[in-house]
Amino acid sequence: MLNLVTAGMSLASGFLGKKSARKEARRKAQAIRQMADYNAKVKEMEARSVRKTMGAETTRAYKSKRQQMATQRAAYSKTGAVSSGTPMAVMLEQATEMEMDIQNQRRNRLLQEQNLRQQAKTVRYEGEMQAQNAIAEGKAAGRASLLGGITGAVSGIGSTLGNIKKIGEGSIGAGFKSLGAKSLLQ
Repeated sequence: MLNLVTAGMSLASGFLGKKSARKEARRKAQAIRQMADYNAKVKEMEARSVRKTMGAETTRAYKSKRQQMATQRAAYSKTGAVSSGTPMAVMLEQATEMEMDIQNQRRNRLLQEQNLRQQAKTVRYEGEMQAQNAIAEGKAAGRASLLGGITGAVSGIGSTLGNIKKIGEGSIGAGFKSLGAKSLLQ
């Protein structure tokens, strides 16, 4: 009788272990997803910061370069230089270089921003993959727990059946046979 109770408890333990493992796996997966989402939001925030910084730096660079060119133009005008020829070619070349420098800075910031946004997507993807792995591990642990419970229950029932057979062959059963009566277990 005790073996049957133990078998039942083993089976119940297997079912509860399965449920517990799956619940823990879902909790772990949720925590992984939340962490990945947080890290992705940090990357997206960095990307927005780069974009805003780019705008401010571009504005500042344009103002600075325009001021520098205005100063040069005023200096050329004071010397009485003509607004064509070598001084004008130098100013035009400087304006072109200024524009190229500013556009290179913008391109670099845009690449930086795109890189950060891609990192955010990658963090989310990796988080989802880790969450799926955690769920799969939880399911495997649940199956192992259930299998252990079933194995324990079968073992307990088998032990009980073995004990019943031994009782039939034991001293009480032999005593009935010696009296010529049939045992109830036969």
